[in-house]
Amino acid sequence: MPRPGEETYAFGDRVTIECDFGYDLKGSINGNAQIRCKHDGTWDPAVPVCEPVCAQPLNISHGQYNDWGKRVFFVGSSVTYKCDRGFSLVGKASIQCISGDEVTPTWSEPTPQCEETQCPVPHIQHGSLKSPLPHNYTHRTSVTFQCDPGYILRGHDRIQCQADGKWYPQLPVCDLVCAQPPNISHGQYNDWGKRFFFVGSSVTYRCDRGFSLVGKASIQCISGDEVTPTWSEPTPQCEETRCPVPHIQHGSLKSPLPHNYTYRTNVTFQCDPGYILRGADRIQCQADGKWYPQLPVCDLGRCSYPPVLAYADRSDQREFLVGTVVTYSCRPGYRRIPGVSPHVTCFTNFTWSKVSELCQKTRCPKPVVENGKQISPVKTEYTYANRVVFQCDPDYILRGSEGIVCRSDGMWHPPVPFCDKSCGRPPTLMNGLHNGGMKEYFPYESQVTYSCGDSLSLIGESSIYCTSDGVNMMWSGPAPQCKVVRCPRPEVGNGRVTTTRQAFTYGVTVRFSCPEGYLLHGSRVSQCQDDNTWNPPVPSCQPVQCSKPDVQNGRMVNALDEKMWYNVNESITFKCSPGYQFSDHWYLPTTDSFSITCSANGNWTALPKCKKQSNTEECAGARESKEFLHCDVPLTELRTLLELKKLYLEIQKLKREIKKL
Repeated sequence: MPRPGEETYAFGDRVTIECDFGYDLKGSINGNAQIRCKHDGTWDPAVPVCEPVCAQPLNISHGQYNDWGKRVFFVGSSVTYKCDRGFSLVGKASIQCISGDEVTPTWSEPTPQCEETQCPVPHIQHGSLKSPLPHNYTHRTSVTFQCDPGYILRGHDRIQCQADGKWYPQLPVCDLVCAQPPNISHGQYNDWGKRFFFVGSSVTYRCDRGFSLVGKASIQCISGDEVTPTWSEPTPQCEETRCPVPHIQHGSLKSPLPHNYTYRTNVTFQCDPGYILRGADRIQCQADGKWYPQLPVCDLGRCSYPPVLAYADRSDQREFLVGTVVTYSCRPGYRRIPGVSPHVTCFTNFTWSKVSELCQKTRCPKPVVENGKQISPVKTEYTYANRVVFQCDPDYILRGSEGIVCRSDGMWHPPVPFCDKSCGRPPTLMNGLHNGGMKEYFPYESQVTYSCGDSLSLIGESSIYCTSDGVNMMWSGPAPQCKVVRCPRPEVGNGRVTTTRQAFTYGVTVRFSCPEGYLLHGSRVSQCQDDNTWNPPVPSCQPVQCSKPDVQNGRMVNALDEKMWYNVNESITFKCSPGYQFSDHWYLPTTDSFSITCSANGNWTALPKCKKQSNTEECAGARESKEFLHCDVPLTELRTLLELKKLYLEIQKLKREIKKL
């Protein structure tokens, strides 16, 4: 209690707080809290708060809730009820403390109850309970079933109600059954000791050893006409087991049977000629209709390695089955004997066909060289790999290889040479040489080429070759010459030389040209000769002139101007003789003159033509129009032609009038 008259507490005072009924302190173990006054005038811990609580949850018969030892239930806390075994909960299992009318908390749901568990009344089709109970079927209650007449119970005839309200074991079924499956000869079915066969059950037949099942092995009990169950398939039968007739490729049975091959029958095999049996030659028919051991195989037989032949190699083969053909080839230096086959064959009796000697040593023909001799040892017979060396007689040269070898094909390689006539050394050249070197002999068609020393020119043919006059061998010509050749620099008056050379030796070529107004007299190209002269001679450039023009039926206006040659740009004037007119210039009066000028190319400008006045274009046009009138020309075409002529004449008239102006 506070100090009298002060209503306060001093430092160190302790106060115990308890909540009113319906309230409680959160976190309190015994329902109260103790606080202490601190030196700063505050409480430690802080003053607690009394919160409203729900009343203690109600206990129920045959059940309980969780947290049953809990003392206080604040708003938001919940409890869950569960029933004892054999009882079921009626209502919501979980209830929660809620604020209710915001003053007094209350539980969210009514308190649930536990009622005794009951199983449903058991009913089965075509059956009933032996002693039905007048009351409910509660936990641990047991019942016993029986089937109606003509039905068999499948399942347990006694079941018990469990704590979860379900029967255990499950309800049985009253089913119809099929008749006992029939027995078969040499066989039986499984479950032969079974007394009842319900709809859906099945049996499987099997035969005794040495017999095979004919029909479906498994049959099933089905409802049939929905009244009397029956079996789904006819009863199978057991027949004596038979094996298939045995056949092997390239083989046969030693004694084939006329009847069927049944269980335990034995057969024996043999192979065709050339084949070997692999596997058992005797097999037996087994109870499963199969042969044992398995059928043998007739493999193609083999020969041993083929015979070895002297000087021969065989084809690269490692297996020699019957029918194999082996081919031999002769080794180098040997060749096949004519008429002897290089093949051997493996026969069906596993032996090789007969073969005699196949290869003989290769021989080459004796080599003969005319005008020569063999310097290697001479033999009476030349065989493979023998080498022969030849040498020609004087004045002859060897054409081909001096050494030849006998090859495996019986031919000489390289081919046998021959000795050909030759030319001697080519003629010498002073101050020069040829590319023939120091050889003594040169074969036919051999060619040598000469060359001169520095600053010397080669005069003549640079190459000669070895030829023949049909009897003797000779060189095609004499040797050329080596000379010092220097031609003078070519000079052309009023002209140009197209070259950049400073020296002009033998064979050098230059070209010449003249400027406009000058004409080249001579060759445009010249070459330096071995006599130090130019050929053709150096040309000259002469001024261009025009020759005296000839104008028929015309004359020069100034007779004193007439001469045989006229210089470039020089002009002369012509006029036509009386009764004549310039034909290309009809618009000029007959008294007018016409001038021409000498061009730089030595030709006059277009010369005038003087024609009689009656032959003018106007007259010609008039005559032509007159002729049209007498021709077989269509009228429309004639009209067009006359219109064109008329237009032409009017144009000519207009031109003359313009000229007079």
